[in-house]
Amino acid sequence: MDAINTGDVPCLENAVTTLAQLENSAAVQKAADLYSEQMAQRLSLPTDTLLELLEVHAACESKAIAVFMEHSFKDDTQEFQKMLVEIIKNKKEGFVLQNEEASAKYCQEKLDQLSKTLMKGISAGMFSVPGGHELYRRAKTKLEMEYCQVPRKGVKADKVLQRFLQSQVAIEKSILQADKALTDGQKAIAEERARKEAAEKAQELLKQELQEQEQQVAAQQRSFQENIDQLTEKLEKERANILREQDKMLEHKLKVQEALLKEGFKKKSQEMNAEIQHLRNMIARNQDTETSWITTALHAFGREMASVLFSPSKLLDYIVKGVSSLYKK
Repeated sequence: MDAINTGDVPCLENAVTTLAQLENSAAVQKAADLYSEQMAQRLSLPTDTLLELLEVHAACESKAIAVFMEHSFKDDTQEFQKMLVEIIKNKKEGFVLQNEEASAKYCQEKLDQLSKTLMKGISAGMFSVPGGHELYRRAKTKLEMEYCQVPRKGVKADKVLQRFLQSQVAIEKSILQADKALTDGQKAIAEERARKEAAEKAQELLKQELQEQEQQVAAQQRSFQENIDQLTEKLEKERANILREQDKMLEHKLKVQEALLKEGFKKKSQEMNAEIQHLRNMIARNQDTETSWITTALHAFGREMASVLFSPSKLLDYIVKGVSSLYKK
């Protein structure tokens, strides 16, 4: 009322924009909160594998995006959806880190317990005797087998074990060199065997890490597709509503034109031709999926989202090879 009295009547468009920003900010918060709540409820850390966590993430993310779609309003440039993508990505990375930390802590605790006998034996000089190297190897192998049988160690199980084994390399070498029951040739063979075993374990760990990286990329691709799919569904519904309204408007204008013609207002009837044709052109553009504003919006959002989800090294490759094909389905 004050604005009207002073002559500063607020622009309706600005009011709608302000309302949209408020609604969309709230929608982002609601969706992000739901994601966090669902992840906390459904995850039991540490998970056996990274894939287990990523599958829970995908389900929770899908629900969160659906909530955003339900509550967002006139997010025409997808600014707020992009914001949600980034928030969920960061939250997911937080859960991944928590999972790794929980696994590392649990594994280290278990390994500390299981290695007590071995470490006491080393301190007591139990292996500093003829044949001590073989005794040491048996004790270490037993420890590894017991560790492998511990359930739900999580994603850092191999890393923690490898770190422990690396800490034993110098100790084992010392025990080996002091073992008077072995010849120099036997010691050389034992050293070579130990090197090969260490290299194999390092290779297995590297393979696991590469596999997890691939799973992370696949998860980002799923996230990309889920956002595109849900946005497409929403925009298609909006387009259908717009087309229905435009069809009603066209039908109304044609009836008005016909009535004017019947009543003898030929000139006024003809004057409506331009706006009727303009409306028909708008309807045709909305019906054409190739030139539709939906396609433009999806391409723009796809590029924006790819910059959030993918690292620079993978970004260009993914855009070139993957993004375009997503809109051809």
